[in-house]
Amino acid sequence: MPDQPKIAVIGAGWAARIAHLPAYAANRITPVAIADLNADIANAEAKKHGIPQVYSDWLEMVEKERPDAVSVCVPNVYHRELVLGCLEAGAHVLCEKPLAISVAEAKEMFAAAKSAGKALMAAQNWRWNENSRAIRRIIDSGDMGEIYYGEATALRRMGIPAWGLFHYKQHSHGGAMLDVGVHMLDLAIYLMNNPAPVRVSSHMASKFGQRPEIAKQFRNAWDPAKFDVEDFAVALVHFDNGASLLLRTSWATHIDAEQFSVRIVGTEAGATTIPPMIYRNHAGIPVDEKLQVAPADWTASYTREIRHWLDVIAGKAEQLVRPEETLNVQRIIDAAYRSAEEGRDVTVEA
Repeated sequence: MPDQPKIAVIGAGWAARIAHLPAYAANRITPVAIADLNADIANAEAKKHGIPQVYSDWLEMVEKERPDAVSVCVPNVYHRELVLGCLEAGAHVLCEKPLAISVAEAKEMFAAAKSAGKALMAAQNWRWNENSRAIRRIIDSGDMGEIYYGEATALRRMGIPAWGLFHYKQHSHGGAMLDVGVHMLDLAIYLMNNPAPVRVSSHMASKFGQRPEIAKQFRNAWDPAKFDVEDFAVALVHFDNGASLLLRTSWATHIDAEQFSVRIVGTEAGATTIPPMIYRNHAGIPVDEKLQVAPADWTASYTREIRHWLDVIAGKAEQLVRPEETLNVQRIIDAAYRSAEEGRDVTVEA
């Protein structure tokens, strides 16, 4: 592969505009093409980033441009078709989270990537946050002992997306769990060393999105009569090694402030990603250790993620977001939706 790989982007929405395109630019890579059904948005992004070709048909773009790799930045329901098509065309694929809307889809995608000899990675940028990287180093040192409990929290006070198609199952498949919850769930699974989930109990609700006065606060960015996804979810996950995880996520909750963090508890120490702290005993005295890391910068995490992705497709690095971790995240998500629907604990799909 040449030093400057041919990159194409499918989708010119939020993920492309805020994450992928600026991160490619920060790594001095100009995509060869971008595709989106909305020509105005696609052309605006192409002009902004100097992208030479714009398509309304992603398949035509892939067939004509023959990119080395593609960033897939479209609503969740459409990931499978695009990922499989790009892999079949011989491209590596970086796909926005969540990778799939079911375990079966995720398995199919990874099997196709293996068959094609191409990399397929879910874009989970919180792994490249400075706080996350620091906590991971401490876990790898063994200083935290046996990790037996975690908390993954992604709670917004009043943050229902005011753009896109997040609000409708036919496009997104789910709500807060798939939009923001998956970020902290993936990070927790990564920091807990990817234990195998065996049982999940969850509860989900839509308490804000279906209310006209709430939609009005967001300039009627969605139709409250058609809002059919969860804006709140909580789940308790049990793992095969005896560990457990509490997942909390929402788009709107009456709380004091937005919370995006992971807590890890081990036999020798505990940790939180925000703030970046270690909690332990020293000579029988409880001690709180503040990690001296660079201030959290989510834009920098995107830049690092894309730098890593470029190394992966160049054969210089093994992908940090491994298929087996993404599959376990998907197993938990699937089980959480099933548990909420059935109103009981459920066994996680193998």
